[in-house]
Amino acid sequence: MRVKTLRYKKEHNPFQEFVILEDIGSGVEVFTSSTPKLYPESATLEGLIEYVEGNDYYEGLDLDWDKVELVEFDLIETGVVGADIRNKLTPSLNLVALLELFFREKVAYADDKRAKLAEFIKKEMEQSKKSITF
Repeated sequence: MRVKTLRYKKEHNPFQEFVILEDIGSGVEVFTSSTPKLYPESATLEGLIEYVEGNDYYEGLDLDWDKVELVEFDLIETGVVGADIRNKLTPSLNLVALLELFFREKVAYADDKRAKLAEFIKKEMEQSKKSITF
């Protein structure tokens, strides 16, 4: 899932800390944080500026909008990446196994079995290409 967050531009903050607009009871203040406040993927910096500046709730907010940027991140659940990588590598592993079988058993297989192996190899080659492209 993709999300967006505000962060300082590198030229204004070398650590590129995240910018948080936080309600402190008496108004909204600007804070930096190592944890981002998430905005939807459809959010735009222009839309956020328009919303904040047109809302009395944010009156008195001291933020120089030229120093911040709205950046997009991939939000990934822990442990899911490994499964995704494993799924993408499976066709390549299958291809290697089929090729090993094809070349090792060259003499033992009749032409019809070698032809069938060649079909499987072609399918796995195509699937491997797709996995690598994405």
